[in-house]
Parts: sequence; structure tokens; C-alpha cells
Amino acid sequence: MKKLILLISVAVLTIGCNKSTTTSDTKISSNTGDRVRKELKLTSAKDQTITRGATDKVDVKITRTNFDDPVNIELSGLPKGVEVVEKEMTIPSAATTLTFTLRAAADAAQGDHNVTITATTPGIAEKTTQSFKLTVK
Repeated sequence: MKKLILLISVAVLTIGCNKSTTTSDTKISSNTGDRVRKELKLTSAKDQTITRGATDKVDVKITRTNFDDPVNIELSGLPKGVEVVEKEMTIPSAATTLTFTLRAAADAAQGDHNVTITATTPGIAEKTTQSFKLTVK
């Protein structure tokens, strides 16, 4: 099953889909003892453009299957001079989206930059990641 999921994930990433899925099997506490697959899908932000000295809103959407835990969001690869305004980057149990703000300093590094969004949650060991292009003008 894990090999099939890996093959499907590779195929999806190969054709450039803007979604990433991570799954994990966990035993549920029921009389059947059946296993249920937790699944986290991350739809990353679309490519973004930000102007030096300005801000830009970025939306991240997730889909949960068989769990309702909060999902932590982290960004990596932001260019020099660009930062996330919000200190809390968690999608609560009842929500499926997070909007955060990027702020570019007046001297932010111009050009195209690859930014990675990482989603983590309890019960799924693998991190779910997705990238988008951030253009600083």
C-alpha cells in the first residue's frame, strides 16, 4: 500500500499538480480493530508576486481524511527581506484554510524564489510539502 501511495505521489508531482498528500495508517480503538488511513492534502498557494515595501496575502488550503487535529504550517525558502507577519501558523481543527501575510522590506531580494510550505499534524509522521514561486519586484 505504501509503495502504491509513493508511486501515485511521484506521478502527481511529475505532472506538476499543485497538491501534495501524506497518509498514515493508525489503529482505531473499536471492537473491529480495523485500521484507518489518515490523509492530509495540502493545496499550496498559487504563484505570488510581491513588491518591495509592500505586503501580500497567501492562502493555504488543506483537506483532512479520518482525523480532525490541528495542522501546523511552516514556510521555508523565503528570500532575504521577506517575512511572514503572523506568529501563529496553525489551521485549527474546525478550519480548512489559513491566510497569512508576507511582508517585503524595501531592500528585499528581487527575482523569482521557490518557497516551500510544510504541513505537519500529529499521527502522520511524514511532512506534507508543496512549493510555489514568489516573485519580488
